[in-house]
Amino acid sequence: MPLPGVSVKIKGATGGTTTGADGKYTVRVTSRSTTLEFSYIGYSTQSRTIGGGSVINVALESDSKTLTDVVVTGYGVTKKKDFTGSASSVKGDDLKDKPVQSFVQGLTGQAAGVSIIQPNGLLNNPPVIRVRGVSSISLSSFPLVIVDGIPFPTGDASANSAANNPLGDINPADIESIDILKDAASTALYGSRAAAGVLVITTKKGKTGDAKVTYDGWVGVNNAVRLPEVLNAQQYIDSKNAAVKNALAINPNALTAAQRDANGLSFFPSYNADGSLVDTKWYDEVYRTAYSQNHNVTISGGTAKTTYYISGGITDQDGFLKANSFQRNSARANLTHKATEWLELNLNLNYNNSFNKSPQSGSAPGSAFSSSGLGRIAVAAAPNVSVYKPDGSYNLSGQYIGNNANLIAGTWAHPTVLVEKDLNTSENTRFLTNLGATFKIVDGLTFRSNYSWDRSNTENIQFWNPLSGDGFTYTGYAYNNTARRNNWNWINTVQYNKTFGGDHNLNLTLGSDVQKTRTVNWGAIRQGLGDPTFFNQFQGTYVTNVPGGNSINQISFEAYLASVSYNYKGKYFLSGNFRRDGNSGLAQENKWGNFGGGSIGWSISQEDFFKNSSLANTISNLRIRASYGRVGNANVGSYNEYTTYSPALYGAIPFAWLYGQAGNKDLKWETSNQTDIGLNIGFLKDRLTFEADYFHKDINNLILDVPQAPSKGIPGGSILANVGSMYNKGFEFAISGVPVKTTNFTWTTNLNFTTIKNEVTALDPNVKQIIGTTSTLESASITTVGQPIGSIYAVRTNGVNPANGRRIFINGAGREVQYLHLGGTNAWTYLDGTPASSPAGDAQVIGGTLPKWYGGFNNTFAYKNFDLNIMFTYSGGNYIYNGSRAGLLDQRFWNNSTEILNAWTTPGQETNIPRVVYGDNVSNGSSFPIDANVEKGDFLRLQAATLGYKIPKSVFGKIGITGARVYASVNNAFIITGYTGVDPEISTNGNSNLASGIERNSIPQGRSFTFGISLGL
Repeated sequence: MPLPGVSVKIKGATGGTTTGADGKYTVRVTSRSTTLEFSYIGYSTQSRTIGGGSVINVALESDSKTLTDVVVTGYGVTKKKDFTGSASSVKGDDLKDKPVQSFVQGLTGQAAGVSIIQPNGLLNNPPVIRVRGVSSISLSSFPLVIVDGIPFPTGDASANSAANNPLGDINPADIESIDILKDAASTALYGSRAAAGVLVITTKKGKTGDAKVTYDGWVGVNNAVRLPEVLNAQQYIDSKNAAVKNALAINPNALTAAQRDANGLSFFPSYNADGSLVDTKWYDEVYRTAYSQNHNVTISGGTAKTTYYISGGITDQDGFLKANSFQRNSARANLTHKATEWLELNLNLNYNNSFNKSPQSGSAPGSAFSSSGLGRIAVAAAPNVSVYKPDGSYNLSGQYIGNNANLIAGTWAHPTVLVEKDLNTSENTRFLTNLGATFKIVDGLTFRSNYSWDRSNTENIQFWNPLSGDGFTYTGYAYNNTARRNNWNWINTVQYNKTFGGDHNLNLTLGSDVQKTRTVNWGAIRQGLGDPTFFNQFQGTYVTNVPGGNSINQISFEAYLASVSYNYKGKYFLSGNFRRDGNSGLAQENKWGNFGGGSIGWSISQEDFFKNSSLANTISNLRIRASYGRVGNANVGSYNEYTTYSPALYGAIPFAWLYGQAGNKDLKWETSNQTDIGLNIGFLKDRLTFEADYFHKDINNLILDVPQAPSKGIPGGSILANVGSMYNKGFEFAISGVPVKTTNFTWTTNLNFTTIKNEVTALDPNVKQIIGTTSTLESASITTVGQPIGSIYAVRTNGVNPANGRRIFINGAGREVQYLHLGGTNAWTYLDGTPASSPAGDAQVIGGTLPKWYGGFNNTFAYKNFDLNIMFTYSGGNYIYNGSRAGLLDQRFWNNSTEILNAWTTPGQETNIPRVVYGDNVSNGSSFPIDANVEKGDFLRLQAATLGYKIPKSVFGKIGITGARVYASVNNAFIITGYTGVDPEISTNGNSNLASGIERNSIPQGRSFTFGISLGL
């Protein structure tokens, strides 16, 4: 088909032209002109010898490396060969075969310097993204996300246990490219919001030609993997009774008379109606085999003046956690129209509705220790009690699972009741539009105005039943919340792009960027069902009705920016960016900040001395570059300068005011000074490419809570101030290319590897350390000067005393102390038996939780019509606090992992599991963190594997199908690791900087198998 806009140049000269709407061109050549070059973004460049004829027709072929040819910086597009910053690009097509809710999940392992993990297996859970490490201590380290020019929200939009990731509102099938800007020279145009990097997402546009219709669909199945192996009913009875006997031997009054029988036993078998032993597998009540489907249809095409891309998508996914589901309905229309020779218009419209549903999994930050958390109940509930009573009703004793024959009552909520009777949903409806106009003023000078509007409504519905779980004490609890978010962004830029004398290339951009976001929350809480047998959050008969979660928040940004880039003969490159940013969240004196960066580059391979050397036969591209810049972190929130008060009741009188917030007019930006030095090498006409970067990020003015005198009466006893600093430094390496390419076989590969070190260099002088907590109960994380942020903080141990089976701890003085549960004054003794004190307060820094190295290895093999993609990810050098293991060894009424069967029983026995004593929650690490539960997080994972087959066109005859591909894939196929928890990438505390690397009662990851088809018409 005719291809307009193709650049036609005379090789070695400055002359040239572009093709018209019909694909035709005319160019005047001289007798010295020998070759024409034809180039167009998205297609391989072609060269043709002129010869003696007057007509040269050329068919351009699609270039599989299109998205590496340019880098989208948000305010413009830069050719990859002219780009001197540091960025990684990923094609949207690399995401389409993956059963993901958010495009970010498909990015895992595909970009050097970018770490992406899923905190747990809950559907549409916000991921944890780190671009070149953690970028703050108290503020978010999530990168800025730009979608077609507009900043996009990234926080969880849910007000209950149904995770709602706003990035899940973007249909991955609509994405053309994702450019990840990493260094300050690349991100400086986003100034105050670029400290954590920038993800620039470009959605698909139509291309000139007849209408093209495509369909992509898949169905899949998903299961939980790496679940702990727990005791069965008989093992549980035997182990717990042994623990009871040991407890009574130490202290005969350890249990009441009602908690034991005459033989000193407390746990007994129960039997089903058919006489079989009750042996409940609570996993079956919590997890399931889940089925999902996804369908996308697109229509695209256009004329020389107007192009269009229209799409519609439906996804319906069930999670392996029962009652967890995610649905999304999306529609998009992207239009471009060349109104005149000097005016081009574009319009992007996107409608999306996503519906998230989930019971209380216990995996969300702040809920790890919830007795209603299904992930915890599934491993901790006693296996010798039944799910239902003989009459078919739930087996309940009060609000908890019934005891059956056990004399000691458990206090776990009934998981089946929670799954069937509770309701937690979060529905998001978003309308996003982007309207732009580009004016060509004179040759090389253009003005672009772009207005974006993002309107979203989120409705969160929560209902806790009155039978069991969190709603029991309220006799039923309902909370509904609606958040209305209005976000607009107006960007105006003037760009001058000109080549002088054929050697000097100049690009200059000036612009302004204004954004305003207003969010209004309305909600109400209802407690106390008038009719507790009628389970519905909309029931009218509640005892109390009160407002809940009501708020208004507004924040604005205003910025002025400038960017200039220059290169001489494609050899020497120079660029600089500057942005002056204003943030309404700061006081007038500090509202504005200046940010900027610069970079230089030298393309050595373009020098004559290199071209004439023997290296030129092998090395087709050799370039060195360096950049330096200063960017900021704008996640300071609103109204920081104001001292606020909140209305309250004084007795029954509603005329009291409570001190709400101490304002700080001196609060200013967190800043990051970044250095990058890079090397690019291309071999064999860039068939293989190698890229290496050294980076150093100095992060200063970190915002922390600074303690204040109690006499000030400040809420929380602290005030925010800029007092901290830290750094990240490391190396990035990436190799990509086509090592093998024959007539029938092609191997394409990409390998990236990142090393990184983080260290906190300053805190407030009055703050020696910051303790990070998990759900405010477990303090296993510490941030202190000289150590990585969020390091593991635990008491050291030295195994189990083989003489008596007691856990050995190491106190602050380095001496060994052993523990005897129920030992009274002799509970803590030195190994010689003399009294000692508890070492609970002697925790030490054990190791860092941030990976010191990570990366991905992506390979695609194509043989004739078959293709195979294999994607590995890996990470290591970090430690994980396996708090779940502490619970799995806890000697209360909880079930245990089969590891407890290795517990000490006989003098002289060598084992790492202490003697079981009923009620002991110290020896296992439940009372305070111990290093026995610290494990290395190194792993190698087969992240994804896909086998596809392209059906020959001849099969379809003349029915109109131009192409078809069927495929099968597996995600999270296997993992090689020494970590014993559910997954080394689990993050119970989500995106937390201060308490990363913790696993505590989270649900695992899943393994999914997907079968799909792609059709083209």
